[in-house]
Amino acid sequence: MNPSATHDPGLAHIVDDVRRFVRRRVDDPVAQEDLVQEVFLRVHDRRDQLRDDERLAGWIRRIAANVVTDHYRRRPPAEPLPELLPAPPDEDDESARTLLASWLALTVSTLEEPYRDVLTLTELQGLTQREAAARLGLSLPAVKSRVLRGRAELRKRLERCCHVELDHRGALVSYEPRSACTPQRCCPPGEDA
Repeated sequence: MNPSATHDPGLAHIVDDVRRFVRRRVDDPVAQEDLVQEVFLRVHDRRDQLRDDERLAGWIRRIAANVVTDHYRRRPPAEPLPELLPAPPDEDDESARTLLASWLALTVSTLEEPYRDVLTLTELQGLTQREAAARLGLSLPAVKSRVLRGRAELRKRLERCCHVELDHRGALVSYEPRSACTPQRCCPPGEDA
């Protein structure tokens, strides 16, 4: 059964609902379509199990949930940790992080005022965005917007200066300066690399 080949508006709504359900739970677009197809194959194979036609959408959603669960159960287990884990960072790594932290503090201080204030409070002093909003007398959405824009400007300046590697959450993994950097001289604001 090809769910996209139907012209029944009621069934089209159910197909869209299943697609949304699967997309929210599975990141891979190819797997998403395969799983949607699998849902409707199971619906077809188990149509004799439906007892109440009025509960069709809930019954199909339960099948979709089972298909997604089965998808994750079929995934290969995570790789075991290697026996030799990397050594803790050496002094060079620590001095590089210290240099980057100094650069960050200096660069935050050179940002335009609305971004400088919120980033100083949230990124350098560790306040929550809600606390920064209260301290600055701003709304929480205004602070969130300024943090987002300020971070974008910081990232743009950092990428002009260094090659940056981030993890899947956006946290810094490593960086490599494009030239000799010091906290006072690393692509100062306004200098285009």
